[in-house]
Amino acid sequence: MTRKSGGPRSCYKKSGGPKAAFATKKEAERAIPKTSVGLRPYACAQHGWHLGH
Repeated sequence: MTRKSGGPRSCYKKSGGPKAAFATKKEAERAIPKTSVGLRPYACAQHGWHLGH
């Protein structure tokens, strides 16, 4: 998956810790806080789904 800027999506946070992984897109969507802006699920070959901007 490529983005307009910022390079490929990662399975790790900037701090180096692993991002939360979800089995399905629906699970990932449910985990998005109502207050977040622009957070979207994206597919990951290793882990299923992650959340990211």
